[in-house]
Amino acid sequence: MAAESSGAGGAIAGPDAALALALFTCGVIKRPLPALSRKLAPERLWALAPDELAAHFKLTRLERERLRAFRAGFSPAHERQALSRRGIEFAALGQEGYPPALAQIFDPPAGIFVIGGGAAGPLARLRELVAGRRIAVVGARAASRYGLDAAGQLAGALAGSGVCICSGLAFGVDAAAHRAAIGSAGATMAVLGCGPERIYPRANAALYRKILKSDVIMSEYPPGTTPLPWRFPARNRIIAGLSEGVIVVEAREKSGALITADFCLEQGKEVFAVPGSIFSELSAGPHQLIRSGAVPVTRPEDVFEALGIEPPADRTEAGSPPLGEDEARLYRQLAADFRHLDQLAAGAGLDSGAAAGALVSLEIKGLARHDPGRGYALRSGI
Repeated sequence: MAAESSGAGGAIAGPDAALALALFTCGVIKRPLPALSRKLAPERLWALAPDELAAHFKLTRLERERLRAFRAGFSPAHERQALSRRGIEFAALGQEGYPPALAQIFDPPAGIFVIGGGAAGPLARLRELVAGRRIAVVGARAASRYGLDAAGQLAGALAGSGVCICSGLAFGVDAAAHRAAIGSAGATMAVLGCGPERIYPRANAALYRKILKSDVIMSEYPPGTTPLPWRFPARNRIIAGLSEGVIVVEAREKSGALITADFCLEQGKEVFAVPGSIFSELSAGPHQLIRSGAVPVTRPEDVFEALGIEPPADRTEAGSPPLGEDEARLYRQLAADFRHLDQLAAGAGLDSGAAAGALVSLEIKGLARHDPGRGYALRSGI
């Protein structure tokens, strides 16, 4: 059994040392600290003398006092019981359950706090998700309708093909991607910039609860940690670390989504960007990424090809009603952006009357959606 207290300089087992580091660096200290670095295991770091550990993290005098008090009172058993009462499990760096891909980044978190997972439980479900294909979908909080539709279409198609969608549960693109993954009966995981039990933003409370039913929400920050601005860029390295690549859908020039893309580039992972209108500020980020070599994405197949994933044989979902010849030809013309009847009819090689009837049928079958004045678009599951 692990020692109940680390004492002033005593060593404790790896999982408990990682828990102590996570609680102290992400909970007690409320400012960014130097990276842990995967070169120094948590048990070796926590075993340092208080002054050495304080020097490593560049702690102030007040923070050094907090470190001494925390080390003297830290009880692994007490902390794990407190987590268990909240339905939260902890995955420690270097231990079973910690995502292998996340452990390979330059500054991996000492551990992650995980909640949800449905009947499987948090860590068991996380292991299932990271064993499969994973991609991040991120973008603007104040996304346009086009951005929400694009995120939904791409995330829904990928999730429906067995790719887990990773994002940050923020307004806009993040939420659209999570919803589309759930709507396609696929998998998703969310990484927060606050404690895992905190619903932030509150407007996403229903989405938060839906994710918990079968998938996971996680954070490097312990329960009770409030959302502060600097915690979200730090969170983005985890989204990148968990994923095989990132799709950026709408982002201004200095967007947090671009930080996630930078982390993916540093980690040698694929970066995708959805082109947008040249007249929109929200297109500045994706267009900048494309100029720098990101893969432009206009359809789910672009992502399938780049990641070496076998695309589904048919774009319609399993169990969808069969399509007639005209319906199938029009369905292949539908995209995330709205298109007018005449444009779709011309692309499908149909006259306007036949196209109008087929589009109404697709709408009834839940495969298309109509917005008067804008036309028809692919229903993304948002």
